[in-house]
Amino acid sequence: MSKGFASVLVLLLLPVVLLGQGYGSKSLLHVQTASTLKPQRLDFRTDMNFFTKVGDFLGQQKPSNFSAVNYWDVQANALLSYGIAEHFDATFTTRLYQDVHKADNEANTPGDLFLDLKAGSFGLSNNKFHVGGLVSFRFPTGESHNYPFERYTAGAVEFGVTGLFSYYNDPFLPHRDFSLHVNLGWYNHNDAGKTLIERTLNDTTKIEFKAGNNATAFRYGVGVSYPTELFDLNLEVWGMNYISKPDSFAFSRENFTYITPSIRFKPRWWVNFDLGLDIRMSSDTDETLSTVSFAGQNLDLPNYASWKMIFGVNMVLNAGKERMRSGLGEKGNIKKRVDFYERLLQERQKTKSIEEELRRLRREREQAEKELEELRQLLEEEGK
Repeated sequence: MSKGFASVLVLLLLPVVLLGQGYGSKSLLHVQTASTLKPQRLDFRTDMNFFTKVGDFLGQQKPSNFSAVNYWDVQANALLSYGIAEHFDATFTTRLYQDVHKADNEANTPGDLFLDLKAGSFGLSNNKFHVGGLVSFRFPTGESHNYPFERYTAGAVEFGVTGLFSYYNDPFLPHRDFSLHVNLGWYNHNDAGKTLIERTLNDTTKIEFKAGNNATAFRYGVGVSYPTELFDLNLEVWGMNYISKPDSFAFSRENFTYITPSIRFKPRWWVNFDLGLDIRMSSDTDETLSTVSFAGQNLDLPNYASWKMIFGVNMVLNAGKERMRSGLGEKGNIKKRVDFYERLLQERQKTKSIEEELRRLRREREQAEKELEELRQLLEEEGK
């Protein structure tokens, strides 16, 4: 992608970057569902998340010329998800903005590109369970990599695979009842030989520190969603454990676990808004070389953000063939139709109850007639 085209893309999309996080179609903020978009459906999502902390001095002997600095991490992305065919969709993501308070290049504008190819909505047990898989790629189009507070990246083409599992309490109207989602994946940073740190000596000599091995990781996530009329209440636990750790010159080379409570507001069927908070549950152990990390600078700053606020907006741009055939486009009142079908189900349940009651009364009547017949025969025998 040329710098000029990327800049135009940023200018076009940046004004609508309001809010959510997480790549791939039909997801919570971080955890993917095992369901896919219907054919020809097109969704657009944006996100913005941020973290900030004052970098104060550790210890008692604070230098006389020391001043505390407010460090920050701000990120914004835009996503397009498209239903390719039944059970298959694709999501393209561009990182519009990445700012991690780096002096040499404070902001990546634009950043990297991501592509997620998803297969899913394969139902089991009358569609109560869905299974699927996700293949993910990261393309290093950004200018800067290996930055603090964020997941490790060294500027290589990265890739991974993830298994997706979902449970829906109501398989017919899954978005109206409790659901559980599990992700288990493997990821390769493909970073061997990539430059992690550059240092300039005497204003002339430049030294590069390169990664000596390919870092690989196990990624996991569990999410639950409880929907109401206007809101979805979500809770996710997600993280990453390195199988092969990045080089010691890398920022964010530790394992991590986050918990993310969030709420999704659904004013219309075609648009919803997310508000969430990532809270780091793992320790703040610093395994980066002290010459690189904040610990070496005597600053009380973490390698990973201890918290991160998330805002998001999700929109349906094209409802897809199935919805259009059913006449449920933008002007259709989906809520009324769903309520109508729910009333039909309730009436059906009532009908079943009435039928069962009639069968019970019929059995009792037959039993009573049988007892009366036996009594009549006894009376006749006594009369003889």
